[in-house]
Amino acid sequence: MDICYIFGGGERSECNITFNPGDLVIAADAGFDYLKDLGLRADVVLGDFDSVMSYDLPSDCLRYPREKDDTDMMLAAKLGLEKGYREFRIYGGLGGRLDHTLGNIQVLTYLADHDASGILWANDHAIEVVKDGTISFSKDLAENRPDNIISIFSLSEVSVDVTIKGLKYEVENVNLTHDFPLGISNEFTGNKAYVNVKKGTIAVLWYLID
Repeated sequence: MDICYIFGGGERSECNITFNPGDLVIAADAGFDYLKDLGLRADVVLGDFDSVMSYDLPSDCLRYPREKDDTDMMLAAKLGLEKGYREFRIYGGLGGRLDHTLGNIQVLTYLADHDASGILWANDHAIEVVKDGTISFSKDLAENRPDNIISIFSLSEVSVDVTIKGLKYEVENVNLTHDFPLGISNEFTGNKAYVNVKKGTIAVLWYLID
């Protein structure tokens, strides 16, 4: 499946990405600097450009007013959805300002609400939001090593019938709530694992291993 890649102006992580012909690469504001430093080119450059450092923005970039309802990252996510993409990978969306980090987790929630999936990538961790569905981890995944941390949080007031299998702490058909971090600090075991939520929205955070 083709992927929409979005690059923002947050904490940068080293990227070894090979884009496929059908992928879409969007630079959201200072994400243009990020891609430029990586030696990569964006298909679309958009934002209010209040934080971009480069002076050689393309002539066809999409400019928005600074005072607007959507963040630059949300504008990029909406554009990807409009173009038919349902898988998103977001770099430069974590670290830095905490309000931007929380806002970008809301972007993941927006994607989940629109039948799409997205992952926020940082230097040492990743976050995915799942609505009424499942996230799986294969045995050969680099991060799937014993003692590596993975945590599950309810973004809904109640996430109903959450099942966790293949991790150190397994549960079946339990409810998680947004005001009690019951799912924090679980651990991979090296076995195939998955987290399923029957009804509700959860955020899954796991740490990356080189």
